Amino acid sequence: MTQTRRNRGFTLIELMIVVAIIGILAAIAIPNFIRFQARARQSEVNTNLKSLFTGLRTQQRKPPAAIRATSFAPERGNRYSYHLEDNCASVEDRSQVNAVQNNTDTCIGVDQFKFTSFPQTFTVEALGGATWNTKCTTNGMAVQSGIHGSQDDWCFLAYGAGDVDNTPANDKADTWSIASSDGQLQATCPATGAAENVAAGEPFNIYNDVNCD
Repeated sequence: MTQTRRNRGFTLIELMIVVAIIGILAAIAIPNFIRFQARARQSEVNTNLKSLFTGLRTQQRKPPAAIRATSFAPERGNRYSYHLEDNCASVEDRSQVNAVQNNTDTCIGVDQFKFTSFPQTFTVEALGGATWNTKCTTNGMAVQSGIHGSQDDWCFLAYGAGDVDNTPANDKADTWSIASSDGQLQATCPATGAAENVAAGEPFNIYNDVNCD
């Protein structure tokens, strides 16, 4: 006597359980993936700000305000704008195949040739507060980007501002600073309440695009 085996499919309840498990795993994994992707994109601004810091620190005398005076030139494809002046009176335009440079550029714009939906420059989210060493405080450095002081005694503060979650029109810019001075700095978001001790040449995240928007 032979036995027949009846094919058996999944029940509706079993399918619902599987779908629920997949949903839970996705809810856990997707935010972590977004944060990982954002951290990878933030490596651009960290690398470029350190390059700008190194170029400025090698100058014996106060350089002109032009951001390329120290041969600072980020690679094309940059999603951040770089600022040695808050209002960016003159900007290197990267919207075409050939970048348009001016001798007086105080900022370098986003590569709009690649990121067509991005603005030329992002609005910098200023430090919530800053206490610099005596030298830079005496030279008048506060939270405004730029080169502060005299020919032989000067300090600088620079910013990088961009977008890491691909929603440039709907939230504030992911903003980082770098300075020639040790300082006690306060982030804007996430706000920690207490100032953080930040060494000269160390990029500092003022506004985190992912955590705050």
